[in-house]
Amino acid sequence: MAPPDSLLDILRLLYRWRVKLIGAALAIAALTVVITLFMPDYYRSETVFYAASTDMANPDDLFGPVGRGIEYFGTGADRDRLLTIAGSTPFLDRMIDSFELMTRYDIDASHPKARERARLRFGDHYEIIETKYDGIRISVEDKEPAMAAAMANAARTFIDRIAVEYLRANQERMLLTLNGSINTKQAYLVTLSDSLSRTQQSSGVYDAREQGRQVGFLVSQKTVELAGDRARLEMYRKIGYQNRDTIANVTARIASLETELADLTGKTQGRDFDIHRFNAAAGLVAMLQQQYENTKNQLSYEIEKANHLRAILEGEISAIIPFEEAMPAVSKHRPKRGVLAGISFFLTLLFGALFVLIREQYRRDSAPPENHGGH
Repeated sequence: MAPPDSLLDILRLLYRWRVKLIGAALAIAALTVVITLFMPDYYRSETVFYAASTDMANPDDLFGPVGRGIEYFGTGADRDRLLTIAGSTPFLDRMIDSFELMTRYDIDASHPKARERARLRFGDHYEIIETKYDGIRISVEDKEPAMAAAMANAARTFIDRIAVEYLRANQERMLLTLNGSINTKQAYLVTLSDSLSRTQQSSGVYDAREQGRQVGFLVSQKTVELAGDRARLEMYRKIGYQNRDTIANVTARIASLETELADLTGKTQGRDFDIHRFNAAAGLVAMLQQQYENTKNQLSYEIEKANHLRAILEGEISAIIPFEEAMPAVSKHRPKRGVLAGISFFLTLLFGALFVLIREQYRRDSAPPENHGGH
């Protein structure tokens, strides 16, 4: 018989073996079913949620100007942060401790790698993925439907708590920094206030801008009056005006104005008002007042920001937006005995057919050549 060189020959060969091939496939499928009967049933529960925006815990966004838009749903960075937490050691350890997974998975707790083994075992029954609609899905399977649902919901809660704990830790550090800055500025304000008070008392300059404006107004006013009186006196002299009382009054007023101007402009020796000292003191007072106002404004801003931070820390915040609660599964997730039996049946047929073809080819190659000659 020639080796099967055509598809028809192969089909004929397999047809002759059909009973044995189908019988073997059925036997393997039945054996698969029997084996899977000893495998425990696992039930899967899923919960879906969305990442919340960090704007909800940001004082600048939450207590910002009215009308400023606040995003409620998180961005890709917020989802990545939650996915990172979902695979972190702190999260896995909380699940292990909360549900006593070492006992549940029959792991010897005294073994040095017991916790690592528990993490790996839980990882085999746990899955978290980002959905195509920007949500996050957690899937947990267990032998008990209610336990699978409880673990899925707890996983979501733990992810939220860990994210909030990290956020609160950052906010507490920020608040601590703000409190330190507030204390420093309050002490600095006391020092500035003392320096300003001493300078004002010693110089007599309390409002440099207003007092400077008044001095300038007086100098201008007295200069105009002096010029007018001098012009009037000169006119009297030219026309030969003989009223001595009037001339004496004008002359006395001119002398008085000259003295007042000399005092105001700093040209009088031993004067009470010293324009040079006033200018120097006015500059120092103005600088101290400006520093005091700037520091007070910064202090007010930091106190307000610290109050906003305290309000957020004392309130309830969440890093997630729940969408779908995990519920106990009605039907098991695995093992799928019918699917496994079908796969084993077809794989047995496939490998059985290959075995038949290889066996037939080997038999043909090993057979001695036919002798067509005679003696």
